[in-house]
Amino acid sequence: MTDVLAGARTLVETGGTGALITIIDGDVVRPPFLIDAAGTVLAGASGGPLAAEAIKAVLERIDHEAPGTVVAAGVEYFVDVIAPPPTLRLFGAGPIAEALCRLAARAGFRVVIGDPRAAHALPDRYPDAAVVSCGWPEDLIGAVPFDRRSYVVSLLHIERFEDPLLRLALASEARYVGALGSRSTHASRVERLRDAGFSVEAVARIHGPVGLPIGAVMPEEIAVSILAEMVQVRRRG
Repeated sequence: MTDVLAGARTLVETGGTGALITIIDGDVVRPPFLIDAAGTVLAGASGGPLAAEAIKAVLERIDHEAPGTVVAAGVEYFVDVIAPPPTLRLFGAGPIAEALCRLAARAGFRVVIGDPRAAHALPDRYPDAAVVSCGWPEDLIGAVPFDRRSYVVSLLHIERFEDPLLRLALASEARYVGALGSRSTHASRVERLRDAGFSVEAVARIHGPVGLPIGAVMPEEIAVSILAEMVQVRRRG
């Protein structure tokens, strides 16, 4: 048990992803074991190879950061997910970004702001952000590429800024890609990306207009709709 807890602590400290798995066998609860996001046992005893059905269900819970119970092949498992905070990569400073930064940080996201305009990329306007940078997408993303734990939101729908950003996002494993704008703005965006060689399936990854359709008007309301959609993707895939 000590090795399992030490392994879990190491996973947390190194920003790794995995889970503590407890097998519940009738009235008997076995000691937990630790696995990583690939399903490899890092510490503890699993009692033998896990059934393929169990591995699939457990890894889905890890991917969705959703702790809970899995029943597979007649065995019940409790999955306690270990994962670093997801990162919201927010491009385009302004009132919506300010509201979304506050809300997302409180919902457990690490927020990173980027904008090419020095007058807008001001850290003091985003006290909850981990990083506020001034630059163009190629430079900002080149320094820290998108990964599976990235949630990308474009709030600056200026073609020469947004198009390179979305191309880079669609070429990555980013978990969520959203872009602000009306339906007509999004239709034009889709057409440009299709002309750039992206498939229908790739472009369909973009949540546009961004956010759940709750009739949001004010910046704070729009921020709520965007955060709600990100949480929906985070927990449900």
